[in-house]
Amino acid sequence: MGHAQPDLSRRQLLRGAITRPATSAIRPPWALDESAFLTTCTRCDDCIAVCHAKIIRRGDGGYPEISFKRAGCDFCGDCLIACKPAALWRDPNQPENALPWSLQITIAPQCLPLNGVVCRSCGEACEPRAIHFKLSIGGRAEPRLDADQCTGCGECFSVCPIHAISIQPASPPTEECAS
Repeated sequence: MGHAQPDLSRRQLLRGAITRPATSAIRPPWALDESAFLTTCTRCDDCIAVCHAKIIRRGDGGYPEISFKRAGCDFCGDCLIACKPAALWRDPNQPENALPWSLQITIAPQCLPLNGVVCRSCGEACEPRAIHFKLSIGGRAEPRLDADQCTGCGECFSVCPIHAISIQPASPPTEECAS
């Protein structure tokens, strides 16, 4: 099932979004870089149909994106297998434990434990234990994120009672030009 391709430049003009970056959408695991993904993806919805966690949804322009509101990703690979145009592609030379995406997780200042309220929902949901709690003065346990352990699964996001966790695509490394 295909979708008509919208005139994105007109859409951006009408929204006043000309100067903003094209997207901050989180694409499904193993997505090509944004430009290649938008060129390769046919918006067939096959990845959406096979996602048992129901976290892949049709986003802006009909392209699939991730929403961690209800659940996290278990990296089952069903979306990867379903993607016939290969907009989702795993390098066979990558190690089996290589992460399928690069996401940046942030814990906001309104986090309950940072404000003296006992809550450890994110740490309990975090299977790789990338979020742990450090006891600080006054007996308050504050969340700590170990970015090296984080898989970007999104389980922490879905369980946070006040939505103090944000997840964004990590910025690609910038190369400095030699003068």
